[in-house]
Amino acid sequence: MANRKQQQARAGLMMTLPAMIFVASLLVYPCFNLIKMSFIDYSPMQSLEKKFVGLQNYSWAINSENVRSSLKITLGFTALSVGLETVTGLLVALVVGKLLLEGGKRIDRILCSLVNGLLILPFAAPAVSAAIAWKMLLQPAFGPVNALLGTDIAWFSKYPLLSVAIADAWKMMPMVFFLFLSGILSIDPTQFEAAHMDGATGWQEFFYLTLPAIWPIVLVTTAFRAVDAFTKVFDIVMVTTGGGPARATEVFPLLIWKTAFSHLRFGQASALAVIAIMISIILGGSLLLFRRKA
Repeated sequence: MANRKQQQARAGLMMTLPAMIFVASLLVYPCFNLIKMSFIDYSPMQSLEKKFVGLQNYSWAINSENVRSSLKITLGFTALSVGLETVTGLLVALVVGKLLLEGGKRIDRILCSLVNGLLILPFAAPAVSAAIAWKMLLQPAFGPVNALLGTDIAWFSKYPLLSVAIADAWKMMPMVFFLFLSGILSIDPTQFEAAHMDGATGWQEFFYLTLPAIWPIVLVTTAFRAVDAFTKVFDIVMVTTGGGPARATEVFPLLIWKTAFSHLRFGQASALAVIAIMISIILGGSLLLFRRKA
């Protein structure tokens, strides 16, 4: 049995090795160059000379108030966005899953197909298009959200971080929904039938049957989305607020971009990018470690 498992492991490694080599070849040089640049002072507006400064760029990043503020903003955005899409995606997945598993009527399946079709649209839309759409939806003077609420709130000025997080969660929630739905549909239907026969309520069925069964999927999805939101939130913020008002939405990727392409301080921007990668590894690793211990 042990020899067979070793043979399967070797076969799997040989089948994936070409793809691993290809991906590594595209990642190794950029990562090496990024780390190398983080130890160099290079600002082409001041001088074309590349001067080795050791840990000076990292020292600047640690002591910079703007960097610390941007990290706090990005962590807050990540918590808001991932929290919203996880809760919303789970609720919608529970409703659709219940209709698919228990709904015997044709209208139930038609409704589920309609919901699935509509939910894929935000995820398929480009991030810039989604940002422009939400900028129009939350426009204070003629936006439909204010029209429905009967208010004239300037959402991106009064609640900038929440507004950006809602726009990002709206776009990414479908992915979370489909992952959760696949987990729910993988549960043996006879377990739900047994729970009904035992007189379990809806809450008991969720907490003692559904949630434990899909908990690994919830943790892995949350870990992936937390790392993704922390490192890739750029398009929506750039289009909607540009980091304002008063740097209230200047998330870390946007700060890296501004440092590199607005201030042309490539050494400092490289140090910030390395810090972002390290935080992402720590964040994702911590969540996955929690998943293993759970």
